Amino acid sequence: MLGKAIAMKPDWAQAYMAQQRVANIRAIFVEKDPTAFRALEYALQQHRGAVTTTALLGTFQDNIPAILRQVGTSFAFFFIDPKGWTGFAMDNIRPILRHRPGEVMVNFMYDFINRFINYPDSTNEQSLDRFFGTTHWRDIRNTTDREDASVDLYKEQLRATGAHTYVTSTGILKPLHNRAYFHLIYATRNPKGILKFRDVEKQTVKEQDTVRAAAQRTHRESTTGQAELAFGPSAEISTTIQLERRHRLNQAKGRLLHLIRQGPIPYEALQPLILEHPLVWNSDFNTLLLEAQQEGSLIIGGMTARERTPKRGHLIRSKP
Repeated sequence: MLGKAIAMKPDWAQAYMAQQRVANIRAIFVEKDPTAFRALEYALQQHRGAVTTTALLGTFQDNIPAILRQVGTSFAFFFIDPKGWTGFAMDNIRPILRHRPGEVMVNFMYDFINRFINYPDSTNEQSLDRFFGTTHWRDIRNTTDREDASVDLYKEQLRATGAHTYVTSTGILKPLHNRAYFHLIYATRNPKGILKFRDVEKQTVKEQDTVRAAAQRTHRESTTGQAELAFGPSAEISTTIQLERRHRLNQAKGRLLHLIRQGPIPYEALQPLILEHPLVWNSDFNTLLLEAQQEGSLIIGGMTARERTPKRGHLIRSKP
């Protein structure tokens, strides 16, 4: 785990790690500011426990060799949490991305990147070239949905650079606006990782709604000077998330039908590919299969009349 900002935004990383098997965990933190580094060392000393911690002074880029030496051949979950994008060039983090066995989570600071993506300055453009590892990000300037386009491009660059089988993401919205602040992008070579990631996303979406509702209420109260009645959290997810989920489910259905047209695919091989879509959860996958079967678009081979849901071992194929 890398980066001083882990302590600032721990919920996702902690929720994800809580889903994993109990293991001996070692955390490596990197901080380039000497004053902040001393504070980090002190904080780590005060919270020594089951997790062995190491603090490294300097930039993340300069410390990559030291990090990999300490990791050795062990499994590593790398959490890269930059401020903006500078100093995290794709070529520089390549050794981290290619570590085996390992997984990577990157805080893709979309809000910062979006501010500069149209800025026609050669230094800025070269910096983004290094960050994305390609000049193709410049095509995003002319797209209608720059957010999806930039996140998708970065995901594919992570996939190619790190030779990861599966790459997905989840968006974290601004507290007071219905647009993304950043995206957490997750890359793994294990299909189980995608299933766990989607489980964690499902659990935290509602919490995000609750936090945003409270922030918006506080903002309205400070603006109007009038206190509002505070109700308990709603059982339903917000309209914003519901609309986004509908969009993602449509995308997932399109990919499902596209993949099976190329040939039959086992349930367990198809599932992580469909769950790469944000906000598409494990239960959604079965629903998509059953709906497509009812529509006559596919056949779930091996599913008996007594079985109500598809499962591992079933063969999904396109209906002629």
